[in-house]
Formats: sequence, C-alpha cells, structure tokens
Amino acid sequence: MLEKNDLVNKFLEKALKYNQNHNLFNRNNKKELQRDVNESLSINPFIKNKPIILDLGSGGGFPGIITAITNPECKIYLLEKNNKKSYFLKKTIIELGLANAAVVNKRLEQENNLGIFDLITARAFSSIKNILNLTKNNSNKETQYLLLKGTKKTIKDELNEIDTNNYIYEIINIEEKPKERNIVVIKKTNE
Repeated sequence: MLEKNDLVNKFLEKALKYNQNHNLFNRNNKKELQRDVNESLSINPFIKNKPIILDLGSGGGFPGIITAITNPECKIYLLEKNNKKSYFLKKTIIELGLANAAVVNKRLEQENNLGIFDLITARAFSSIKNILNLTKNNSNKETQYLLLKGTKKTIKDELNEIDTNNYIYEIINIEEKPKERNIVVIKKTNE
C-alpha cells in the first residue's frame, strides 16, 4: 500500500494531467498545487473525533481528496455539482484506492437528504451565511464547520451577516504571504 505522501503525489500528478484538458483549477505545476495541499492539510488538527465529513464544492479535490488520504479513519463525502469535476474525483478515488471517500454529484439545496455530518468543510464555495443556511439539514449542535477563506476583513464582513447568538467562531491564520488565508472554525452554540 502506498504511503500518504506517495498518494498525495500521485493525486497531484493525476490532477495536473486531467487539468490540461478539463480546467479543474488555475494551477500549472506541482509547486503551485503544493500551496493547495498545505492549505488542505491545515484542517487536519481539527478533524479529531469527526468521523463523517462533508466537503462542499470539492472541485479539483481540495481539501476533500487530501483529507481522505490523510484521514483514512474518516468517511469523506465530496459534494460536487459539476459533472467533469465529479468524474475526475470518482476516477481519482478509485485509482488511489480511497475506500473512505465518495462523490455526491449534485447541487447543494437547503432541503436535502444528505444526512447529518460531524464536520463540514468548504474552500472557495460560498459565503459563510449561505453555507450555514444550505447545510441546516446536515448539521446538529455537535457539527463543526472548517471553512478555508481569504482575508480576515472579508471573513469579518461575512460573519456580520450571521446570528452570532447561534454560532461561535474562531478565525485562525494559516498563511500571510503571498495571499492571506484563514480557517474559520464555526460551531452552533448550545443554547
């Protein structure tokens, strides 16, 4: 069986090759993709005791595929409405032997039957308010959100749109340069 680092490298090779013809993301080489990998890995410390994960808008596999590779004890559902991206994700899961990952090829609607998740992740998916609204059916008081976002200013603007009496949050900086990146950790209050 391949080691986690070998699986990540194999994934990056597949993604770059597929991207040449199918425009998964705006990256041209492994070095550029390494930032996406590092950002995806930054959520791993928060995954402890979160066995069922939903990754919204998985696209080219960040953070969903990286999370599946590095957390084999978890079940990861990669939600992606785009057919060509879903095809790539399904093919990659099979070729890498990721038995803990599954693709859900559909658009996220507020009234969905996807189930309840311990953890919901997203990267470049939508506003915080929209994510919380769309996943009301998929969360309970124990569900945690890990949202990979840009600048603190933008995040604070988005947080002003949610009812902070119902949610507690923390903004954690993961990269200052060349672009500011943060994780927003959100949980429902227990009230």
